Amino acid sequence: MIWAIIVAGGSGSRMKSPVKKQYLALDGLPIVSHTLLAFDRYPVLDRIILVVPIDDLEYCRAEIVAPLNLDHDIQVLPGGPRRQDSVLNGLTAMGAGDGVVMIHDGVRPFVRPPLIDACVAGVKVTGACIPAIPATDTLKRVDENGVILGTLDRRQICLAQTPQTFSIDLVQWSHQLAAKRGFVATDDASIVEFAGETVTVVPGDRENIKITMPQDLSVARAIFGRWNENPSGQPF
Repeated sequence: MIWAIIVAGGSGSRMKSPVKKQYLALDGLPIVSHTLLAFDRYPVLDRIILVVPIDDLEYCRAEIVAPLNLDHDIQVLPGGPRRQDSVLNGLTAMGAGDGVVMIHDGVRPFVRPPLIDACVAGVKVTGACIPAIPATDTLKRVDENGVILGTLDRRQICLAQTPQTFSIDLVQWSHQLAAKRGFVATDDASIVEFAGETVTVVPGDRENIKITMPQDLSVARAIFGRWNENPSGQPF
């Protein structure tokens, strides 16, 4: 069985908008709606869980999920105070079982089927696989006073994306261990690494952007504009 957990629990403070970033309009729909549509189109996906702020549960069920008329039934769950807590809520709701789970940011609406295919294939190697893109800028290590401490070798640096894909039992155990020991991370690969497991990387997609800042929304609108000008080139 293949699951997807879509995490859309952010407050949007960095977007500097009164509307949470996952609900901002993009090409006529909320950002998270595009993300749900992208996974709903994936033919071998079995179940989708959407994790949202607890106060938004009914809004998301009625105003986000219901109007989309998706082929998959979407289970909408409350998130926690941190992304890590929200993911654990989704993993717990799945129960025990075989298969894999893709954990994806709700504000990455441009995930394409070839990337999902690569992650599903890659997870068979070690049980843990993420997409990532090479760093292209020069990377500086800087102290709290803005003084450069050194230059990193960018050949060994990749920028992590989602969907981060894992065997179900491995990622559930890793998250439970992290919660028990008080380990906090900003992505699920870090939690699996903390548990002592190996995570492999497949090539990411530079258009698979995470919409977090106001300028990201401008880039996202440009991507959609390009797709709309050339419908035959759209990924779906």
